[in-house]
Amino acid sequence: MRYIKVLIAVCLLVLPHMVVAQDDEVGLVVGGASLENEGSINPDNLTVGLTYRLNRFTQYGITPRADLDYIQVADYKEIDSLIKASINGVYEVALQSKFLPYVVAGMGYEFVPNDINNILDSNFFAQMGLGVVYHQVDGYNFTVEGKSLQILGAKDQDNEIMFTTGVSVPLSKFRKQVEKENCPRKIEGADEDRDGVTDVMDQCPYTPCYFSVDAYGCPIKATLRIHFEVDKATIRPYSMTRIENFANYLLANKGTRVKIIGHTDSDGSDAYNMILSEKRAKAVMEALIKLGVSPNRLSAIGKGKSMPVAPNDTEYGKSLNRRIEVELTYPSN
Repeated sequence: MRYIKVLIAVCLLVLPHMVVAQDDEVGLVVGGASLENEGSINPDNLTVGLTYRLNRFTQYGITPRADLDYIQVADYKEIDSLIKASINGVYEVALQSKFLPYVVAGMGYEFVPNDINNILDSNFFAQMGLGVVYHQVDGYNFTVEGKSLQILGAKDQDNEIMFTTGVSVPLSKFRKQVEKENCPRKIEGADEDRDGVTDVMDQCPYTPCYFSVDAYGCPIKATLRIHFEVDKATIRPYSMTRIENFANYLLANKGTRVKIIGHTDSDGSDAYNMILSEKRAKAVMEALIKLGVSPNRLSAIGKGKSMPVAPNDTEYGKSLNRRIEVELTYPSN
């Protein structure tokens, strides 16, 4: 029990200092581990663990994840418990569903107080497993996972097998304040993210205020004021902040698919503007992919100058028409 208290204390001390990584996730898992697997698999050793998933470092679809697990040992009288720490990579198989299978693999160290030599002792290990994650639109994720662990450098020690279920939440959920800059109140009453839907009814809290939302407070459309080089699809550096913020939101809310739509003003021919608007939409899509958003969630199209939101007879009107719109959809299970 003392190790469980240590894990909880570490979580409470560390989390307040980690909230800057708004797209990363922290999770709690529970389950069972099988330490003796010669005759049969018997996961009767209680497992409690913490996970920290670094979504902002996703590359080629692989996301780093750190695990810390406490196992209450029932298989051996000489040992009460052990602790495992590991660094893993998670690869999700992108499907048009909120239920996504994934592969996890990594390496770590198992600390065993009061070693039983050649039976159960402290050693490095490699592990690999499979799981399924259910992504909710408000950022909470539920997982079911099974892993097989290979002890390295031990002669007679059995492999270990672990089964867990858990829940994770983006660190942005721990923020006490919601950014309210340029976010006027739309309704009276409790509406923390100021999207016009009361907190009681809001199924997607902490939605950025520049989104249009549905009746449940979940985002469906937004206009991103992305600035490009003149007559080019090159994003100006100062516009990357808006793209990064949008990427962080998508990484924390993985149950969405996004259509990126480019629009231009009236200068130039129809054909030229259609091509330019599509190139700019694709440039935003490529920037989101580099920031860790799965390409399977994104699509890009151009509408040219066919859908103005303001008259093109002034420079201000033209600036409003030069825009990137994003439309969010939520695929059925």
